[in-house]
Amino acid sequence: MTSVINAVLDAELLRRGIYFPLSVDLKKPHLAIFGSSGSGKTYATQLLLAKAVLSSAKLVVADYKGDLDFSFLDNDEHFYRFERVGLFFDFVSDTLLRNRQSGQDKCRSLIICFIDEMSAYFTMLEKKERDTRIRQLSRILMLGRSFNIHVWISQQRPDAEYFGKSRENIHNILLLGSFSKEVLNMLLSDEKDVVNRKHSRGKGYLISSGEVTKEIVVPRYNVAKVQSKILEGMYKSKSSEAVDSE
Repeated sequence: MTSVINAVLDAELLRRGIYFPLSVDLKKPHLAIFGSSGSGKTYATQLLLAKAVLSSAKLVVADYKGDLDFSFLDNDEHFYRFERVGLFFDFVSDTLLRNRQSGQDKCRSLIICFIDEMSAYFTMLEKKERDTRIRQLSRILMLGRSFNIHVWISQQRPDAEYFGKSRENIHNILLLGSFSKEVLNMLLSDEKDVVNRKHSRGKGYLISSGEVTKEIVVPRYNVAKVQSKILEGMYKSKSSEAVDSE
């Protein structure tokens, strides 16, 4: 398995006619993709997921919106839509992570647990359940690195109330499209004098711990092939693997 995925291009070099890929380091756990509607957030997310599968990662996916973006996964056992998103947190926290932590699962191959529009999901919940889900998320973010279970999140803005101190465990951020001064101060306060807050679809910044922030462009790709690769990489439970082999 390769430890980096090359899914975006260096915008500065691209303006000079040089196609230079930038890497997301899979050894640095957790990724957040932020961007307003129309920023190309879903487009970028699917490319990153497919690239991760090419690096031998397995996927568990939750989509609270439940629109057509991930409908190609509808029949997969570990695709969680609408009200089933709570089962995503239960499965990742109480099955995947717990089994690796207890030693029942000694495998350390990378599992990426992706949730689309997480903040919208949390907003919908009653306080008691929301607190439970936030605790589960915090546990996964804090312990995931040790057991090679990474959380990828895609949503419109970085809502601090749902991450708390665990946000420090997110080491890769992709910021797409135009964003507010509030977001700038939250994510790029040290570079706010040189950062452009206005970007068109598929353009923005890659922020990675210990690295210089890079202006990026998401390249065009064949959507059908990318979605096919994501489907191929979906996590399968042992029972499902047994049935498939019969």
